[in-house]
Amino acid sequence: MSKQSGGLAIKSKRNNAAPRRREQRPLSPRRHISGKVILSYVRVRLFTLLGLLLVFLLVYLASRLYDDVYYAVTDTFRALLGQAAFGWVMENKIFTFLILWAALGLVTALVFSALTLHNFDKTWQSLSALFNDDEEVRPFSRGFSDVEIALKDMKHDVFRTRQIAALSEARKNDLVMYLAHDLKTPLTSVIGYLSLLQEAPDMPPAQRARYVDISLEKAYRLEQLINEFFEITRFNLHEITLERNRIDLGLMVRQIADEFYPMLKEKNLHIAVQIPQQIVMLADADKLARVLDNLLKNAVAYSYAGTVILVGARLKGNDVQIRVRNRCDEIPPDKLLRLFEKFFRADTSRASSTGGSGLGLAISKQIVELHGGAITAASTPEHTDFTVTIPYLAAES
Repeated sequence: MSKQSGGLAIKSKRNNAAPRRREQRPLSPRRHISGKVILSYVRVRLFTLLGLLLVFLLVYLASRLYDDVYYAVTDTFRALLGQAAFGWVMENKIFTFLILWAALGLVTALVFSALTLHNFDKTWQSLSALFNDDEEVRPFSRGFSDVEIALKDMKHDVFRTRQIAALSEARKNDLVMYLAHDLKTPLTSVIGYLSLLQEAPDMPPAQRARYVDISLEKAYRLEQLINEFFEITRFNLHEITLERNRIDLGLMVRQIADEFYPMLKEKNLHIAVQIPQQIVMLADADKLARVLDNLLKNAVAYSYAGTVILVGARLKGNDVQIRVRNRCDEIPPDKLLRLFEKFFRADTSRASSTGGSGLGLAISKQIVELHGGAITAASTPEHTDFTVTIPYLAAES
């Protein structure tokens, strides 16, 4: 697609990225767990202090009210500590209280350290379970239940990611195998008809023209299959980035629709563009054109012959909404949910001329999401709709 002033609605190039919102980052698991351990330790120390104060207060009140309690307590401590130590304690009650509280604090710290190290050991041992389906995450104590839940969630995510990756790889391998097999058919036809043309130089012009037309058609199909091989490679190796430009969306849609004239004529189709207002916006022109191209290719491939494909665009709130509607067989709900998966083809027929690489809609989804938008599909017995919604970034006049 050209970016010249007289071309595809792109009047000037600006590298204007969409403004990013500052999002509050959640606390990391390390900070969350360490803060929880410290808070629990402080809470236990506070309860210990209050408990000691309460015991001293009760003993003090009881000894003041009841002589028997006083003599029983003092005789017990004198027997345990000895006369000299007991006398020192009686003369330094506050200092004794602080020593006792510090000793209990040391014991508490040792207990918390032991529990933390024990749960850290469980965490370390549970890491292997994340990548081993036969192992389970070890249970943690109640104070470290967050770690257990987080590890189980991670194990589930790892398992799901591996499943998706394996399924995608299997689909890609099947697709490559099918494409490689399908390459033989048009290639054999091209070689066969060219051989006939070479062997019969005096062939009648009508027959020669027919053979040339068939060879050209098969060569186009061969080119399409080879392009699909390159598409698979580009999707796996190339990271899509955006370069926003000032575009006239209505003009772009009409120009892309005009490019489909040969394909439309072959199936007796027509594209009706319904964009009631001028929409000038900032977006990546090449990437957005690729989305529209993929959606229209999909519509042309599956539409009933002699029907109209509707392409509309409008401003809806702070968004631009683009819709492509065509009349075709209803897409089953289970396939509708998977249309945007890599290498998924709604038409599973290998020999079908409508069967592509299964990457067009997946790439379209990635492009739309990079624009901060979403793409959805809906299908009924009457028609199928693809709707693209992206934030509207007004272009400077």
